[in-house]
Amino acid sequence: MSSFTHAARTVVTASAALVLLSACGNDGSGTRDEGVASIATPSTTAGQTADPDAGHVRIRLDDNQQDVNRLWDAWTDCLHEHGVPADRKPAPDSPALKACESKYPLQPAEMDPAMNPRYGDGVRAMVECMNGHGIKSVVSDGNWGLVSGDSMNLPDYDKYKVECQIKSFSDNG
Repeated sequence: MSSFTHAARTVVTASAALVLLSACGNDGSGTRDEGVASIATPSTTAGQTADPDAGHVRIRLDDNQQDVNRLWDAWTDCLHEHGVPADRKPAPDSPALKACESKYPLQPAEMDPAMNPRYGDGVRAMVECMNGHGIKSVVSDGNWGLVSGDSMNLPDYDKYKVECQIKSFSDNG
């Protein structure tokens, strides 16, 4: 594994421990687009702007870490295909970032405080659910996180994380 890919996964894993990114975008069909972005963009009329999320892939609440890793891998593979060496981060203004922008995985809308007016309630419910499964979690700076990153190595951690995310952040919870 390249040092860039390893570093990217480390950042993702660390972010998962703090904010625990996960899932959205279920169209109800039981199927999912595994990171292949549409090239279609919403039309705009005078005075309107395009949806900045249009065409992006989103992590879903029910995604496990393998699903999340696949989305990140699709993004890093795109960067590599556009000339970013595996051992380097892309420059902030690089054409590769622009070309791969739609493959950059966004966090679930339900877990975005700007998109979910009940986000704070979800955070508190998530902490309660994870603690109920013996995974020590806390509210920190308005987000939920793990007391220790070692908790991600506990048996059934991923299963409980997904279960708690769905329960805490979905409308079905």
